[in-house]
Amino acid sequence: MREKLPTFTVNQSVGNRAASELQTVMKKFSVFQEIDTSQDLGIDFIGTIIENCHPTKYNFNAQCKGTDDSEVKMNAGKTEFTYSIKTQTINYWRQKKDVTFLFLVDIKKEIIFWTAPLREVENRDLSKQDSVTIHIPVNNRITSKTDCLSSNFKFEIIRYYACFGQDIVSQLKQIQHINDNNDIANMLELMGVLEKNMMLVKNKYDEIINELNNKIEEDLKCTINYCVMLDQMDDVVRRYCPNGIFNAKFSGGANKKTIEECKIELEKYVESDTISYEKLYELSKEIYEIRRNVLAFLREMVYEDMPFTKHPDIDEECSRVLGY
Repeated sequence: MREKLPTFTVNQSVGNRAASELQTVMKKFSVFQEIDTSQDLGIDFIGTIIENCHPTKYNFNAQCKGTDDSEVKMNAGKTEFTYSIKTQTINYWRQKKDVTFLFLVDIKKEIIFWTAPLREVENRDLSKQDSVTIHIPVNNRITSKTDCLSSNFKFEIIRYYACFGQDIVSQLKQIQHINDNNDIANMLELMGVLEKNMMLVKNKYDEIINELNNKIEEDLKCTINYCVMLDQMDDVVRRYCPNGIFNAKFSGGANKKTIEECKIELEKYVESDTISYEKLYELSKEIYEIRRNVLAFLREMVYEDMPFTKHPDIDEECSRVLGY
């Protein structure tokens, strides 16, 4: 008769091997510490990114899941994996001040796939469901041969910090209507701290907006200068721009714009009380594209008009802006 002994299941074996693989690889890029998992709350490791042999301020939590058959968890298009996470685990992750990454470790192929799962459930009410399906892109991968973490990994940490203000608002709602003198004193101190930090955030936001706005104005100014030079070669330019250079549309995409239209759009953003960084950034990309296209056209026209003359100023500008 065989002795009764503890059972070490296949799932336990896969989980242990996955955790060991994840810890070995992540220690190349971070201080990566396993935490007590006797109570499974949904976090297996805590990490801090290392840069230039020094720990940084970029901290994160990690939940490790293992598989020995990743195809089972892959979607039909084979572009991402799907993994079901309990809602109570998601809610626990939401409470943490640092972002939680979900790692799926393929122990056979020795590939680690990752995602920042809370991005998928932002502003979603999960109170009526017991679990959430999380998607893990196949392109988000790390192996033992990976030299450094992708910039997207670090970005997800920074992005989570930017979203943490929602939790601050939630906490403030709980103490918004208070009468106790001690609580009022604490509230006054808390509001003072928030006011100070809000000003820091606003000033940094305004600084970023101003930098982008200055870049747009510089690109627009340079583009107009190119157009003035082209306008002086009207006989040559008219063959390609029958309505004149200032009425030509040099941007790509479905909504092509003239330089004048871009200028009007910029003025509209600047005059607006609220400026969307995303829209301003899209305008910046469009104006920069126009600048590059007009400059390339200017170089072509200058050498067509005067093929035996050197144009060092134009060539230098092309080298700086276009890279050739």
